[in-house]
Amino acid sequence: MGVEKHNGLHINATIGRTIPLTTLERTFEPGKMYAITGVNGAGKTTLLLTLAGHLEPYDGTVSLNGVPPGDVTNSGRINHIDDPIFLPDLSLGEHIALIERKAKVDLTEQLEPWQLDELAALPPSYLSSGQRQRAYLATQLYLPATVLIMDEPERHLDATWQAFLAEELRAIADTGVTIIIATHSEDMLWACDERVLL
Repeated sequence: MGVEKHNGLHINATIGRTIPLTTLERTFEPGKMYAITGVNGAGKTTLLLTLAGHLEPYDGTVSLNGVPPGDVTNSGRINHIDDPIFLPDLSLGEHIALIERKAKVDLTEQLEPWQLDELAALPPSYLSSGQRQRAYLATQLYLPATVLIMDEPERHLDATWQAFLAEELRAIADTGVTIIIATHSEDMLWACDERVLL
């Protein structure tokens, strides 16, 4: 994965959609993995959307390389992985080929340990929720980006796949990528360098 260096994803802002939820001032550094934790309604998802540039802060600033994360100059630098999205008329294998073509990458080596070969001919609607989540993560995690942002990526995965995901995320962070996840998984929490409690 060709990773462009960055000087951190900075936030000095109050987050919230219509009312302020929490204020945060920190830098998410390259090569580190962060867990966003807190009770339901604390603002975890709102924070992730704000960091990804999909939502403006209620007040204050967020920046990557000195400009807002949603700025055109940051296009492709932040990969926000959320709910699985598949085109209903394509098989899983066709999805993988489409993603590789669009991103100009070959994911063959990275996809092998995710055990998707036997699922490649099936449309996503035939897959279990766990298989869909596994397939979606496998096709998104390795795309070129300097920041990965995920909201409970472990959902629908059994304990074995949660542990595998934690190892993969740790390995990706070790290449210099900043990883920020909202999670309740002990495997994910264990793999993180820091926890941010909202």
